[in-house]
Amino acid sequence: MKFLIVTAWYHPFIHPRAHRWTALAEYLAATGDEVHILCARQRGFPQFAIVNGVHVHRSGFDSLKEVAYYLSGSKSGRGRVGAEVRRPGFAMRLANWLYNKVWKNVFFPDDACLWYFPARRSMMRLLEQEPFDVLLSVSLPFTGHLLGLAAKRRYPALRWIADVGDPFSMQIKAPNNKRLYGRLNARLEKEVLESADAVAVTTPAMLHAFHRQFGDKVVAHMQVVPPLLHPAPGAQAHAAGNADAIGIAYFGALYAPLRTPDAFLRLLDRTVLASPTLAARLQVHFYGEIFPEFYEKMRAQPLIRLHGLRSREEARQAMRATDLLLNIGNASEFQLPSKAVDYLAAGRPVVHLSYTDNDPFVAFWGDREGLLGLRVVDGDISEADFVRWLDWLAHPPAMPDDTALIGQLQPYLVPAIAERYRSLASG
Repeated sequence: MKFLIVTAWYHPFIHPRAHRWTALAEYLAATGDEVHILCARQRGFPQFAIVNGVHVHRSGFDSLKEVAYYLSGSKSGRGRVGAEVRRPGFAMRLANWLYNKVWKNVFFPDDACLWYFPARRSMMRLLEQEPFDVLLSVSLPFTGHLLGLAAKRRYPALRWIADVGDPFSMQIKAPNNKRLYGRLNARLEKEVLESADAVAVTTPAMLHAFHRQFGDKVVAHMQVVPPLLHPAPGAQAHAAGNADAIGIAYFGALYAPLRTPDAFLRLLDRTVLASPTLAARLQVHFYGEIFPEFYEKMRAQPLIRLHGLRSREEARQAMRATDLLLNIGNASEFQLPSKAVDYLAAGRPVVHLSYTDNDPFVAFWGDREGLLGLRVVDGDISEADFVRWLDWLAHPPAMPDDTALIGQLQPYLVPAIAERYRSLASG
């Protein structure tokens, strides 16, 4: 089978969708399919190359930030692996203000709109030159699905799969100026979901949300394809650290208002006041990009160390070395962070701050051991949950052995996920 996969983000970009589709594309290519990727450019990478069997076509840029990095040659800017987490300077604060007050109020459909026209030209040229069996568009960003829609309009017989990482028009925080584009957002998202021959979403809750929003037709050819775990887990070697310290680690980005650190910061403050001895043992680590709006409040908490974006290999090692994992839940009931399956694979206890009654992370974890759920209401947890938290810190639960865990992880590994997409591609 011959795939054309349209995704703004691909290796070396650090994002769950880039990681997912790099692993899947390379597996599909290694197991008999011909795979072409159309993605955005990055400095230092050719516009065409065959990488691990995958034909990678790079065209255009996925954001103004990437244009600036390309022109300046910056290798240590915000959003780059290894970049130091530091207080935003005047230039960064100005750029952030201009982005939020000016650019975000006019771009459409998202900040990857710059990518649309160069990617469209490249996509149409590829479709004219190559007999593809399947076109698969990926979001985030939603711009990828507009490219898929354009291809479907010109080539109606071409099978099109829309792979939806997050909804577009139903976001708690609109992806663009909702007053200008709110109705258009919903209309285009519905058209994408109805026009695609198959749609993949990551959670049953997202499928149900689309059904409530857009009706029966959009879910008639929609399937749930869960988060990806890659590489496959091996023997869990948990590094020995300071026996007296309690390491807590969070992995991933924070986005206001969907996912913020405020309730966790209050939890740390309460812990310091209620049990100074226990709090003195805490070592809290955040791995992931820290946006300017969170920097000052997180730096003000002396228990926290900010590591910034690290490579996936380094993040996996840190995940297995920590004592406890932290998950800060989303404020929506249908979005499951892709790291959920990485947390499960790490084999460590997880404290989860939950913001919704029907929490997708809680549903994903199910009745497995090792999860402490703390319900956040009006920005804080209850006194009863706080007591549970203190007891959990002092006496963390024992986790099941790796043998049982490996069996539970099979549906999330690359071969299983790739076969789900092959099934969607064959109709």
